[in-house]
Amino acid sequence: MQSSTLIRRITQQPLIRDLSVEAARAVLALRYCIICRRSDRDPMPELERRWGNILAARRYRLVVEAIGHSWPDPFAVAPPCCPRASFDEALLAGMVSAAAEHDRAQFDWLTAEMLGSDAREMIFVALGNFIRARAPGRV
Repeated sequence: MQSSTLIRRITQQPLIRDLSVEAARAVLALRYCIICRRSDRDPMPELERRWGNILAARRYRLVVEAIGHSWPDPFAVAPPCCPRASFDEALLAGMVSAAAEHDRAQFDWLTAEMLGSDAREMIFVALGNFIRARAPGRV
């Protein structure tokens, strides 16, 4: 493989449309939360509409807070209209997928280099609680 091809493969950011539905929705909701924070607006009404119930909206907000508290650097978020996920957003997508599949080993593999064990535990539990709240029939 040529070095230019390898570099392109390593640095290419995934398209939002190529993520799982749940992961893409989580990334777009995070973008919305960031926009609201920057404009001093409450994201909860839109999160409730987006997730279908207030419990899921509250639990997603806890996920966002856990990430904000634990991330070693500012979380890189692409503009709302950007079709590609930032590297942090792509990592979030992988974290959501791992938590949805109850795959703690995959979650830890994705995050171990940048997050300590307490931070990983907090985010994994927050994601699990959010995913359970999103279950069909859950209010």
